[in-house]
Amino acid sequence: MIAYLAVNVWPIVNPWRAISSLLPSGFRDYPLSWQRWPAVVGLLLLVWVELVFPVSTVPAVLATAILCYSIPTLIGAILFGHETWFANGDPLSVLFRLFGAVAPVQYDNGALSVQLPGSDLTDPAVVTDTSDVAFIIALIWELTYSGFITTTTGAAAIESLVALSLISGVSTKIIAVTVYMTLFISGYVAFFGAYWYASKFSRRSAETYITSRTIALRFAPPLLAIAAGYHLAHYAGLFVSLSPALGMVLSSPLSPPANPMVLSLPSWFDASSIVFVLVGHLLAIWTAHVMAYDLFPSRITAVRSQYPFIVVMIGYTVISLWILSVPGATPPYLS
Repeated sequence: MIAYLAVNVWPIVNPWRAISSLLPSGFRDYPLSWQRWPAVVGLLLLVWVELVFPVSTVPAVLATAILCYSIPTLIGAILFGHETWFANGDPLSVLFRLFGAVAPVQYDNGALSVQLPGSDLTDPAVVTDTSDVAFIIALIWELTYSGFITTTTGAAAIESLVALSLISGVSTKIIAVTVYMTLFISGYVAFFGAYWYASKFSRRSAETYITSRTIALRFAPPLLAIAAGYHLAHYAGLFVSLSPALGMVLSSPLSPPANPMVLSLPSWFDASSIVFVLVGHLLAIWTAHVMAYDLFPSRITAVRSQYPFIVVMIGYTVISLWILSVPGATPPYLS
């Protein structure tokens, strides 16, 4: 939340970056064809690990997950150089960099600048490859997927699919994990496909010589505003309720309190989730509009180019609002 509400401070506090900067590095050139694809795969793996394994409830599992993440991260930083790896291959660094483009404060080359939130989303340098688009879509999809499976509707859908997939001799747990994975992958492909086809329809509606790939790259950054709004809608309440416990733990990290204080949120706070999603959507529409006028030579072409993407953005947001309206539930078979 700090990354998109204030400024991206991850390059400064990143412990893996600090460790790797003290070690010899840069033994191999980073393959140009890789771009940010390792970060895309890493983000999807991190989401899957968080879903299947109890990293938020069992300290030993969390420690193991951190260790498993640290090994390839340090190897990549040492092998390709920490600057190159954390700019391209590390999922957390790419995540915070992209979220940081939404922030009102930017830190570049040691200088801070203040601007309107989302101003950097119109910068062509934010997204330069198809892998960046894939990462942003993965970010939106994982938030949608995580929200869906923690609702009563999502839990009922999972239970129904598992019941239909039962095979004699195969444990229910394995079938359930397979169902979760199938939904996760198929949903991501559907989200990515919807966006990519929107770029093709945008080229047709605008009747422009600009390629659909270029259009897809330029319209991808505004989706980060939707992702930020959805993320804030999901986690703002959790952060506020646990903020006293966070303060108590930070004041004495080696002696955590036996009974940490937790705030009870007022009923009206639930409405803030809808506000966050809508604000993120409006910011995305605004930045997409600005970017279209910068990309296309005429006003009518710029307006026509936005039609398919507005449909996609509204679709993402409607799904998000629907998920927020459904009562919560514990994902079945994963306890």
